[in-house]
Amino acid sequence: MTPAADNGYRDRLRGATGTAHVRLDARFAHGLRTAQEYRTYLVGMQAFLANAERALSAANLGPTWRAWCDPVRTPWIDADLEALGLSPLEPGPALVVSSDAEAAGLMYVIEGSALGATQLVVHAQALGHTAGAGANFLHRHGGLGVGVRWRAFVRCLENAAFEASDESAMMIAAARTFASAEHEFHRAELSARPAC
Repeated sequence: MTPAADNGYRDRLRGATGTAHVRLDARFAHGLRTAQEYRTYLVGMQAFLANAERALSAANLGPTWRAWCDPVRTPWIDADLEALGLSPLEPGPALVVSSDAEAAGLMYVIEGSALGATQLVVHAQALGHTAGAGANFLHRHGGLGVGVRWRAFVRCLENAAFEASDESAMMIAAARTFASAEHEFHRAELSARPAC
């Protein structure tokens, strides 16, 4: 059986979400250099992941995309919040996943974020956080094997055969997921500011 031809979903997702991706990356353009930046990152990422994973767990997905719901990452980052004495944000606007295509769009953002996490692990270590003490999430999310996982996800994506309407839904879901991440990091920044 010959492998499916590259259907271009990854490239089209990258094109459709490029501006949002740049905006999100700009929040951490210099990485996580201070304790406050790291705390803001953890609180925002926890709110985003909890929202995304609730949406995925409530969705009725086929076996291909259901398999990508594991691992569940929220417990990893919850442990970091607890280790650092941080409280999670109240849930923000809920993400909703109604199809495999929408799940693929959401997972594109989460799986892609693991690639960036490989650089943030080093920053967390420089701040004194290790896998067992405040950086459990980054060590597991962006740890060894992340490149292998990303390539496997891309193969799954490129082997999908979404209808045109599904492809559109996937692009919208990815854009909505980036917007959710931006929103949660913004809320985390606001929560870190001292009250006047």
